[in-house]
Amino acid sequence: MPDNTDWDGFASRYDRIVRLFDRAYPEVRRRLARDLDGAEHVLEIAAGTGQFTFDLADVANEVVATDYSREMVEHIRARVSERGVQNVRADQQSAYELGFDDRSFDGVFCANGLHVMERPETALAEMRRVLVPDGVLIVPTFLHGAGRFERGLSRTLSVFSSFVAHTRFSLDQLGSLVEEAGFDVTSAEELPGLFPIGHVVARRTS
Repeated sequence: MPDNTDWDGFASRYDRIVRLFDRAYPEVRRRLARDLDGAEHVLEIAAGTGQFTFDLADVANEVVATDYSREMVEHIRARVSERGVQNVRADQQSAYELGFDDRSFDGVFCANGLHVMERPETALAEMRRVLVPDGVLIVPTFLHGAGRFERGLSRTLSVFSSFVAHTRFSLDQLGSLVEEAGFDVTSAEELPGLFPIGHVVARRTS
């Protein structure tokens, strides 16, 4: 997922940065058992240092956690080893060109990744490709375009940080993008936070 952000450079301080914006994360975690009901093989995209990886492992038989950054992946691997988790593996992968066969997973989870991708539509096409028909997609995404305050804060952050939102989504825009990629949106909710999270759940159309 090449872009202008040095994700390897972020890896060592990523957890501290995330804490500024993670007010809605507990609610996302609480919904996983419901949203992934029946999903056995789950792909996580843009996993970062594993903020949701082990929660996914609690509800799925197998989790493949991926990130474009080698350093992020190494953080996840170290945590997997420390915790002795048996059903998680971590791979370095580009969301734009996933190294998995068609219809390999019955669940795909991508938290707070779409807004920092230069080509989120390409990533969504890959997510659809690797999902089985009727497989579930979960894309909780920061809504940098939710309102005037969020758009202003997002622009300010882009000046002082290399952590840039390439798309300032509103909830409607996020849902429309997912639908245009070949999914049926089953749930779209806004969860409160400094940047609210658009919690979108969808199913791959056949």
